[in-house]
Amino acid sequence: MIYLQTVGATLVILLASAMILSWLNARTIQHIVNVTGKSNAQLWQMLPGLWVHETAHALVGRLFGLQIQEFSVHQSADRRSAGHVTFSFNKHSLWQRLGLFFAGGAPVWTFGAVVLAVGKRAFWPGQPLALVGLGTMMPAWPWVGAWLLLTLLLSFGASLSSADLRTMMRGLPVFAVLLLAAAGLVRLVAPAGLLTWVSLNVLAGWIAGLLALVALGMNVLSHLVWR
Repeated sequence: MIYLQTVGATLVILLASAMILSWLNARTIQHIVNVTGKSNAQLWQMLPGLWVHETAHALVGRLFGLQIQEFSVHQSADRRSAGHVTFSFNKHSLWQRLGLFFAGGAPVWTFGAVVLAVGKRAFWPGQPLALVGLGTMMPAWPWVGAWLLLTLLLSFGASLSSADLRTMMRGLPVFAVLLLAAAGLVRLVAPAGLLTWVSLNVLAGWIAGLLALVALGMNVLSHLVWR
C-alpha cells in the first residue's frame, strides 16, 4: 500500500499534470491561432513561452548528457509545431534514458517552478511554506503584477506536443524503477521518510490542481480577448 501512496502517487501526479496542462494550454493556443490566422511563432505574445519551451527541452536534455541534433523556434514546412528540439542519446546509458523523461516534460516543469516561485514571493512574501494559505496571504502588488505577466506569457509554452510526450514515455520505465528503488531504500533506512514522501505527494497534488486552474483561466481569457 505504501508504494501506491509514494511511487504510484508521484507517477500519477507528474503524468496527469503534464497531460492536463498540455491539453488545456494546447486548446488555448489553437483557439488563438484559429482566430488570428497566424502560427504561434508569428504572435509576439507567444514568443516568450515558445523560447522557454524549447530552451527548457535543450537545457534539461544537456544536463543528462543528451546530444542536441536540432534546435529551432521557427515554423518549418515539414512540422506542425512552431519550434522543436531533437536529441540523440546512448541507448545503453540509464542516465540518458532517465534524461528523456525530464527533458520531454521540461516545459511544464519549468513553467510550474517559475509560476510557483514568483507566486510565493508575490502573495506570501517572507512566509514559511508551512504557513501558506488564504488566511496568511499578504500580496506585494508589484510582484503580483510580475506574476500575472509571467503567467500570461509563459503559459503559452507550457504545452507538450505528442513528440514531447513520446520522449517522456521513453524515459518513464527508468524513472519508475528509480522511484521504486528510492522507496525501497527509504523504507529500509528511514521508514518515517515514507510519511514525508506521502505528504509531499499531497502538496504536489494541490500544486498541480492550482496550475490546472491557471491554465483553465488562460483558456477562458483567450476566448474573451480573441473572438
